[in-house]
Amino acid sequence: MTEMQTYDTRQPGTTKVFFKVNDGAVASVIIGNRAVSTDSGYQFYVDDYVADQIDKCEIYLDGLTPKLKLKEGEILEVPEKSEKEKEIERLEYELERLKNAE
Repeated sequence: MTEMQTYDTRQPGTTKVFFKVNDGAVASVIIGNRAVSTDSGYQFYVDDYVADQIDKCEIYLDGLTPKLKLKEGEILEVPEKSEKEKEIERLEYELERLKNAE
């Protein structure tokens, strides 16, 4: 089992993923930092490349804590980012944070 890194708050290079749950099963997944759900479910921030491949992941409960893992037999493609791409990502995050602070 490969557990995916999740974050409680927005970080540079992350995307919000919301798992809508009905009757104990995932009914749908909403992806995007501006997405808002009024339904019951679980929300995580995950690395952008994980959000792009969320169909390869599944949610599970570890005690009372929801976690995300790679489905059996799936392979997650992890892109290599240059230092320039990382800096652009960080600056875009900072700009978004400043815009939302008004």
